[in-house]
Amino acid sequence: MLAMPETVVVDVADYQRRAELFWQAEVIAQYQAQAGLPVETDLAAVYAENADLFAADVARELVELSRTHARDEYRSLAAFATMRYLRQVSLPYDEAFWGQLGTAVLPWDGDSLPFFATTGLLGTEVDPARRQILYAGRSELVAGHNRLRQERWQQVNAQAGFLGFDSYHALCDELHGLHLENLELMAQTFLRETAVPYFRALSHWSQIILGTSQPDAADMFYLLRGSQFDHLFPAEKLRTAVHKSIRLLGFSRQDTAGLELDLEPREGKVLRPFCAFVRVPDEIKLVVNPVGGHQDYKAVFHELGHALHGRHIPAHVPFATRYLGDDSVGEAFAFLFEQFPANPVWLREVLGVADYGPYGEYMRFTRLLFARRCAAKVLYENQLHTGLADPACFYTAVLQEHLGLNISSAYYLLDVDDGFYNAQYFRAWMLAAQIAAQLEDQVGKEWPLSPATGAFLRPLWQKGQPTAEYISVLLGEKRLGPHALIRNFVA
Repeated sequence: MLAMPETVVVDVADYQRRAELFWQAEVIAQYQAQAGLPVETDLAAVYAENADLFAADVARELVELSRTHARDEYRSLAAFATMRYLRQVSLPYDEAFWGQLGTAVLPWDGDSLPFFATTGLLGTEVDPARRQILYAGRSELVAGHNRLRQERWQQVNAQAGFLGFDSYHALCDELHGLHLENLELMAQTFLRETAVPYFRALSHWSQIILGTSQPDAADMFYLLRGSQFDHLFPAEKLRTAVHKSIRLLGFSRQDTAGLELDLEPREGKVLRPFCAFVRVPDEIKLVVNPVGGHQDYKAVFHELGHALHGRHIPAHVPFATRYLGDDSVGEAFAFLFEQFPANPVWLREVLGVADYGPYGEYMRFTRLLFARRCAAKVLYENQLHTGLADPACFYTAVLQEHLGLNISSAYYLLDVDDGFYNAQYFRAWMLAAQIAAQLEDQVGKEWPLSPATGAFLRPLWQKGQPTAEYISVLLGEKRLGPHALIRNFVA
């Protein structure tokens, strides 16, 4: 039995000062590595020098402060320390797991295909039989390493108990303010109310793109790639489209000073887009490794929502307000901006596309699929982290029921993010729909092109990341809920 150390006294002001310095050093190192640049910061040394920030006794003390003072700032700091502590605990398992997958290969066309190349190939492979072979091989590789993921989550759950929580579920629910039990009810409502339009759209687009109304899990990446729409989105107009959209929203160069757009292809640059908040609000880097077509536009505008939010958080507020808080809020602004390149008014004004054809309906379908996937995973992860007897079986069953795709049970742990981040995504989908509804009501259907939208968003951005519930009430809504999101798809 681990001995419980004596409680320490945390100087909150000093803790925030040191945490910000750590954050900046960590983000710089991560940005350089993920952007394919020379890494100048020794990340291991940064962690070693700041290990006391994430010690178990410090995390427990910050949790107690958050309970006794009931301030968002303290809860954010408690979540920061606690999740970093758990990250250090799980790091050896993560390094082993991703290291093994990173060297894993599949025999393919007389050669060896690296595991991490399978996702892109599934999105471009035309032959459905070859997609099935590739998906099966990929799934088998993942399943072969699941023992490490099981051990990882066992250790994380044990450490949640060591930190004084009943479970990892309880830890995340409290520190991230997720209200998971109520969120599950919202997810069930959303899934129920959008089932008919979703399965109708799934059959429609599967028939058009795949030639069958009954898609297989192996077809999902190809179905969602949407390469037939790439011609609407020329690569040479991407940067110009960003700058023009910023101007149309009424933002000046001063509003975006310190925002760097890194949109160049580069060897070693990760495929997943990201926003590096190096120094908020003065140094923010938006990074996308372009693959071509409409997906680049969607990725860039998603990250632009994050970046403009960060640029408008006041420099004088504490570290916890500038960098931490409810990530559901930041993701909501990203989802809001992600919609721009699917908006017919935006397409005509910014890209000069008069004939966008069925693209808007296709994007409406993909948004519904992703939102339903988040909602279904809320149901799954709630059960997973409360002692589900057979999580792999339930994972496949719940996604089959709500997505109509027979996703392999091999992914039942790979498809789980730390901190119930999927739950934060679903909260973000709901909040983004509420924001968009208010903008359409107050500004009109051309809100993605109006300075009134910038004026509407600026004071919301300046608040940092308070709770999604708080932002929802500021908008004039009674509460955060799924009804505006449902209206997006049921009309």
